[in-house]
Amino acid sequence: MSLRCANRPISTLPSRFCSKNIRAQLSDFIASLMKMPTLDEFQAPEQPYEKKGFGKIVRTCELASAHGLRYAWVDTCCIDKSSSAELSEAINSMFKWYMNAAVCIVFLSDLPFGSSFEDHFPRCRWLTRGWTLQEIVAPRVAEFYDAKWELRGRKPELNSLLADVTRIDYDVSCNNQVMFEVPVARRMSWASMRQTTRVEDTAYCLMGIFGVSMPMIYGEGHKAFMRLQEEIAKESSDLSLFAWTNPSLNLSPESWIQQSYRGIFARSPREFSNAHNLKRRVKDAIIDTEFAITNKGLRIETALISIPDATEDLVWDLGVSERDDWPKDRADGWLGVYLTKTANGYVRSKSHTLFKAEPQMRRYRGDNTLVYIRKDLRVSESETAENRFRGAVCADFSRAPCHVVAAAPQQLWDSNRNLFLGQGQGINAYLLLRFSHIPNHTSAVHFVVALSTMDEPICHIFSDQHPLFDQACRFMDTAREITYYVSADYFRMQFLPGRRQTQSSPALCSVRQPHSNSVLHFQAELKPHVLDNQFCYNLELLFAHTVLDSPPNIRGISSLNLC
Repeated sequence: MSLRCANRPISTLPSRFCSKNIRAQLSDFIASLMKMPTLDEFQAPEQPYEKKGFGKIVRTCELASAHGLRYAWVDTCCIDKSSSAELSEAINSMFKWYMNAAVCIVFLSDLPFGSSFEDHFPRCRWLTRGWTLQEIVAPRVAEFYDAKWELRGRKPELNSLLADVTRIDYDVSCNNQVMFEVPVARRMSWASMRQTTRVEDTAYCLMGIFGVSMPMIYGEGHKAFMRLQEEIAKESSDLSLFAWTNPSLNLSPESWIQQSYRGIFARSPREFSNAHNLKRRVKDAIIDTEFAITNKGLRIETALISIPDATEDLVWDLGVSERDDWPKDRADGWLGVYLTKTANGYVRSKSHTLFKAEPQMRRYRGDNTLVYIRKDLRVSESETAENRFRGAVCADFSRAPCHVVAAAPQQLWDSNRNLFLGQGQGINAYLLLRFSHIPNHTSAVHFVVALSTMDEPICHIFSDQHPLFDQACRFMDTAREITYYVSADYFRMQFLPGRRQTQSSPALCSVRQPHSNSVLHFQAELKPHVLDNQFCYNLELLFAHTVLDSPPNIRGISSLNLC
């Protein structure tokens, strides 16, 4: 048990946190306290006062008097816990109260009298409670008493021992303002082995550690910790907030059922248990990453890195490492998280580990792009992510090397795997491609491949000389809603008018080159395919080049679409 003692005028204490008796002199306060260990009993003195813990309050007041202090604050009798507003204000202010206290008294009821403090202190229950974490960090002075109220040591003299036992940085124990220079993940790790009676308090007891405030909503369960992370994200650009892991053998209740895919937020401080050594990869680096929490998840403009030799997923560099003294000519050592794209945004894969850039790894670069990463995933959503390739359309350009200029719908296009993800009963999709592998020519050919898997697998191909080419490009630029791409009737009406229902791929397109007697032939076809044991389609693009005997058309291009 720990309590806060202060030596300031009573007028600065909120009156609703203290009864009128507490406003009296210390002797009157102790006398009244003998009958009223809780606020309710202050207001109803006929209630019995022989309760467990009553002696701790009395002894605290005696110690306050011995220190020359006029007042003591104890949460059990200074907060009206029946008032949600008062309780919320007290919890949001508690870290500041400990920080401004003249002394914090720590009563260790399970520390035997006469025992070795260094040997027994690490096993005290006080070190396993969530609410006592702030009592290590916040106060400048703290006194530790054993089971018989014998003084066993004081902070700051015990700062080295506290740092060793709690793994809280020594500099933080000496100066609590240093705490805000410590990466978020490492601060979370301080609470990774602590417990609270109420699951919501796992989050509420950490607000002062991160300098945030939020309303108390008892009954929200694990959502409280999610809200805490959202508040931290509003105040900090530290990406280490996302450097948590969920080991496969973790059977903690907050893990529920092990999921293959997770959101970007952790579910408990326990998932930061491996973050004790995390540092910014570049010491004293200025971090100005901008991100926001939206209804679609974490919104951030960043570079996702493809590392084919290591993983099929993308990797997001969090800018943290296990050391901060890396030479400037080294590219390894950084830590990141694995991300994979789904129809509803990016999700985290391999959540049981972090990606670590190995020694001598070359520098990887990726283009900045706007991405949305889900905050959390239910079990059913994780199962859906596992089946995300069902009904997908994979683009195979191995026999006609093309560059993808644009893809629509963009929400379903996974550029890392070169495929459209499945969506419901099927999708309509469009690819704007550039083909530049033309012998003896520097100009490139652009064409659109339109495809549908709604009723049957069909596709169509338009060269940049086809009348529908511009119409398809405009549609790709303007149709932002996913619903535009899941309407089979719209697809046929706009781009396949008059086509027989049974007619399917392949689709052909031939283009004569300007000032040349050569003709380029493209064929697009949808074929059944299997990816990760899931049925999908493969969009194959074939290319052939023909040289004509006749001289080139003096007008330049002659375009034939044989679909």
